[in-house]
Amino acid sequence: MAKTNKNQKLLLYAVGIGAGYLLIVRPLLVKFGIVKSAAQIQQDISQAQNIQDYVQSAIERQRPTKTKGEWQIISDQLYYDLKFAAPSDDKADAGYQVSRVQNDADFALLYDTFGKRQEYYFGIPAGGLQDMVQMVTSNLDRSALNKINDNYQRKGIKFRF
Repeated sequence: MAKTNKNQKLLLYAVGIGAGYLLIVRPLLVKFGIVKSAAQIQQDISQAQNIQDYVQSAIERQRPTKTKGEWQIISDQLYYDLKFAAPSDDKADAGYQVSRVQNDADFALLYDTFGKRQEYYFGIPAGGLQDMVQMVTSNLDRSALNKINDNYQRKGIKFRF
């Protein structure tokens, strides 16, 4: 392909657009949380591996009282109870769903099956993805969390909200 004036202009525009994206647009997207930085991506990978290690060690130490499929159904119900940060959330049922945990292996499976999910304010996505602990602590008041913690303590579960 011969270098013509038209090709040089197109190449110059392409380089300018690429540089503009890398130097201006991408940093703004990272700053506003729309795009993850390389460090955030690496941290997410590390956290996912740590969670899998935690789940595996908890299951090796104790036997879960329910199957992973049953915990998936419970985590879906918990999400349905809390996904809208509004007065219409069923916070009492969310407390019940979290209290169905009987041992550390159950908690590990519930946490794992919940994963990271989006919370909504009146149908509009709010913030980034949240794990189960973030969603429960941001939606339940301190007295409800204390009830769950007391329940966990009676059952010998190490985790506390």
